[in-house]
This record gives sequence, structure tokens and C-alpha cells, in this order.
Amino acid sequence: MEYGNRNQYGQDSRMPTDQRSVPMTTAAVVLSIIAISTICCTYLSLICGVLGITFALLSKGGEQTMSPNARSALSVSITAIVLTVLLLAGSFVTLILQYGSLEAFWNVYMEMVEAYSAGMP
Repeated sequence: MEYGNRNQYGQDSRMPTDQRSVPMTTAAVVLSIIAISTICCTYLSLICGVLGITFALLSKGGEQTMSPNARSALSVSITAIVLTVLLLAGSFVTLILQYGSLEAFWNVYMEMVEAYSAGMP
């Protein structure tokens, strides 16, 4: 014989509720998609990737594990950040290999700016 939510031994018979946050998971998925699709826009990709990781980790709530969607958002966000950093590093290495140093690049850049500004009235 049960009284309310108690079983015959006086224990609570309700199943524990899932404390994972669905809106945080959705935000993590959306931000990870934005991060991976804007890898060439470095700052936007880094910001969205970091926010995607943060929201994926916060979506756990009080649970010990993340939902499958949060786990995939976490992995996509990490991939986006790694690819963005690799793109930045590759660009920097190419710049150094092409011009020899940052100072040489800056000199060529300033010459180009002076040449284009001299032609303008």
C-alpha cells in the first residue's frame, strides 16, 4: 500500500529527474556549428568555439555525464579551435618564410600604403 510517492518501506518511489539543461545543449550545438563554419573568421570562430565548450560543459547540470548532443558539440568546438589556431600559425609561418622577418613585411606593407595613398587626390 502506497501513500503518495512512498513505497511500503517508506522510501521515495519517484525516479530521479534528469538535471541536464536542454537550452544549454542547444546553445552549445549552435555555437559549435557557427565556430566550425567560420574558421576563416578567426576571432568569431575562437569566441564561438570557447562559448560552445563552456555551454557544453554547463549543460551537464547536476548529472555526471553529458548528453550525446553536448558531447558532439564539445568535440566540434574543440576541432574548430584547433583548426583556427593551425590556420593562424600557418599564416604566420608563411609570412615569415615569404618576407624573412616581421620588420621586412612591415616595410613592404608601408611602401604599398604610401604608393596607394600618393595616387589618391
